[in-house]
Amino acid sequence: EHIANVVRIGSTKPESPVEHSGKTTSAGRKFKQFTLPPILRRNSKSNSHVSFPDVPNTSSLIAAPQKELLTFEQNLERNRLSAAGQQLIDREEHLYGRISEVVQPTTEREKEKEQLARDRKALLSHIDLAVKSSLSPDKDRLEALKSAVKAILQEEEQDRRWLKQESKQPFWRPSECRRHHDTVIQSLVEECMVNAELPPKESNKLRSSLQRDICGKGRRLQEDLLMVVKDVKGCYPEDMDICNLYGKMYHQAFSAGMRKIAEYGLDMIDCSYLLHWVNVAYPEILQNLELTKTEVQTLINKVLHVEEQAWREGSVPELRDNCYFSPLAIDVIQFVHAAFESVETVLGDTSKVQMIACLLKDFLNSYKKFQEKVLQGSNNRNSRTVIMANLSCVEQFRDYIVKKADLFPVDIKECCLSIVADMKNCGYRYLTSPIHKDLKSQYRSLGTPIWLEKKHVFEKLLEGINKHTQDVMGLTDSCHQELLSQLHLEVTVEYVRRLLKRKIKLRDKEMQEQAARSVWEDGQRLNQLFTEAGSREEWLSDILARIAEVLKLQDISSIQLEIVTLGQAYPDLSDVQVTALLSLKSNLSASAVKRIKKTLLDIQDTTSSQDGPSFFSKVLGFH
Repeated sequence: EHIANVVRIGSTKPESPVEHSGKTTSAGRKFKQFTLPPILRRNSKSNSHVSFPDVPNTSSLIAAPQKELLTFEQNLERNRLSAAGQQLIDREEHLYGRISEVVQPTTEREKEKEQLARDRKALLSHIDLAVKSSLSPDKDRLEALKSAVKAILQEEEQDRRWLKQESKQPFWRPSECRRHHDTVIQSLVEECMVNAELPPKESNKLRSSLQRDICGKGRRLQEDLLMVVKDVKGCYPEDMDICNLYGKMYHQAFSAGMRKIAEYGLDMIDCSYLLHWVNVAYPEILQNLELTKTEVQTLINKVLHVEEQAWREGSVPELRDNCYFSPLAIDVIQFVHAAFESVETVLGDTSKVQMIACLLKDFLNSYKKFQEKVLQGSNNRNSRTVIMANLSCVEQFRDYIVKKADLFPVDIKECCLSIVADMKNCGYRYLTSPIHKDLKSQYRSLGTPIWLEKKHVFEKLLEGINKHTQDVMGLTDSCHQELLSQLHLEVTVEYVRRLLKRKIKLRDKEMQEQAARSVWEDGQRLNQLFTEAGSREEWLSDILARIAEVLKLQDISSIQLEIVTLGQAYPDLSDVQVTALLSLKSNLSASAVKRIKKTLLDIQDTTSSQDGPSFFSKVLGFH
């Protein structure tokens, strides 16, 4: 009695197979809590009689080979169950009046209906057989199972179509094939557990029949669940969640077996063996890395599928505190971190824990592909809001990877951070692109004589930027700050690019000093506007200040020193960019320019590249 009280595996009634299958519901964004170790988690009309007498007959030369048309019986015999099922559905449509065009005598029609009922019985029998053979070693079983699953889904769809009809439906509708499928699996699992035996060589090592029974059941459970993960899962669509279904069935069967054993009087050795299986061996089976990885993969892929489906359907993300919100990152991080913790607790192996990190890397690659679809589908009215919501998700992934760096192998961590960095940059570029397009006319005047002569040119640019910074709505505070920082950088890059296009010649000291003042003042005002709006890139004002200094200086040695200083502060400064900058000072001789550039090149060759912010590598297209 004491053992029966201790061993309470699955004492809470597990979800029944009927409850599991159910009808499809739209339960919103609710995913099951991931805690381990619960269970792992038609008709066409031919135009063949139309003739063209003046055209020679070349059909024998170009006709494609005709596909073999099989009868229902032939399809059944060859385990082409979905094709056989579709034939029966077509006959059902014809006989029960929805597409019937020919009036048949009642007796003849009734005979056809009776034959259809018999054929349906034969089909369902073959489907049952295919499902029952799921765990057999037969190599051909998987193709039969795939076809059986497709036939089940066809039947489910036909059930739904009949529900929409007012006419009298066949007596077998609704067929509820999926519910029956779950019942068949339950029977299969129970049979497997009842007949589970160890090989004689291993069986002889155990002291009692009870130990052999427990170990045999545990071994069978582990081997069958691995087979489900590796082979059977691929025969089912994701939404059927077949791994979880099998897991629940095996949990029910194994729990029932252990409770039954616990009812018998046990000696101390058998009692210890039973307790070891319940508390140690069984959880380890459920925490097999392959099973865990598959469960986590299924869950996080489902999260991404829901996100993509919502975007395709035109749904706008939820607004929380005036910010567009997506639960994607929260859900995925929850599932992945639960797997990290559970595998480490049960298996106690850090290297295996780190293998879970690969799942996050693969997910992020899929997530990036989804983002690319959204960016390419910019005509979708909800694309902008979806990008806004997901920028917050990208930030959450980055913070999690950095915070939990010890869980990730170095190469996996770097790969994950690279993916989220790319996603961040692409997302913000998508949001800033329309702003640059609107400011294009203001940009065009920068670095031209009119810019130097009239202050209102830069004033208009500042007004346009200020308007856009005020209009950006829907981002979290941190993402809003990131966006403004990105826009600050991009506007400064565009300012420098326009200067280097050399649309103005600064012929003398006076013009060069005037241009230097303008560049310095523009940099200060630009920096003030952005930092007050929320940008953190204050260092950008330094670039324009240094460029202004180069324009102002007249002494060759001083210019030489300033260019070297600029190159050391920003190692991505190129020879071509230095040439373009010095070309603005049209009173510099070619030999002086050459000397200045050589000094910079010598310094770059003799000193290692210093860590510095990347800026000039972004300044392109100024030739």
